[in-house]
Amino acid sequence: MRLTGRVALGVAGLSFESRDRCADIAALRAGIAAGASVLDTARAYTRVDTPSYGEELAAEAARGTGVLVGTKGGHTRTSPTTWDADISAGRIRSDVDASLRVFGGEQLDLFYLHRVDLAGQPVEEGVSALASLREAGKVARIGLSNVSVAELERAAAVTRIDAVQNKHSALGRESADVLAWCESHQVPFFAYSPLRNSAAAPHLTALSEARGVSLQRLLLRALLASSPVLSVVSGATRPPTILDSVAAESEPWDDELEAAYKADVARTASGSQRP
Repeated sequence: MRLTGRVALGVAGLSFESRDRCADIAALRAGIAAGASVLDTARAYTRVDTPSYGEELAAEAARGTGVLVGTKGGHTRTSPTTWDADISAGRIRSDVDASLRVFGGEQLDLFYLHRVDLAGQPVEEGVSALASLREAGKVARIGLSNVSVAELERAAAVTRIDAVQNKHSALGRESADVLAWCESHQVPFFAYSPLRNSAAAPHLTALSEARGVSLQRLLLRALLASSPVLSVVSGATRPPTILDSVAAESEPWDDELEAAYKADVARTASGSQRP
């Protein structure tokens, strides 16, 4: 399945606090019916009393649809206020097996090392474990999340990396160096928190009002157009915003939209407060 140019539906915002589970699953399925083909979850997206809640939510929403589900391990919630990070081989093998039990299959579509930046362990150990699990057929694709270029280089020396997920917004472009690495190596890059700093987008705001579409949709469309290997992870939690996020894939990209986006990026980069 193609992993670039897509809007992935993230379940993080649906996973931490008490919500209407049936309504959330229905909203995700509506997004899938509208064209979303990737769901994003993690073992860390959970409630303390339900260790695999986020994965269970994604598994139920994806069942029978054929969508690709990416999940993450090596990082989870240990109490209401604490989290761990462990990318040791033993932990990664354990997390993959736990995820397989949730999804009820023999192979995971995509499995990321979730917090490479916090683990304090050599990335090679976790990646080597995933490489062995891919050879064993338990994992189809290997991903890295919250990773630097240096860590990517080290990981890629061990095995093929199939996806990267980092914080990267339409205006902040926080992981520009990692995205450039992914472009040069043709590795799909998933941008999470894509709407950060969206209040500082006067040109796109004006265009959204003129066209009668949401600023969110234009920001996501602009980010998708910014790189041939990029997809976005939408954290939308309400049915209308989930559907609006999916619609960004088919929003026309034209000179007027490109000019507005470039103007807002330049404004953000310069620190200007003038519209």
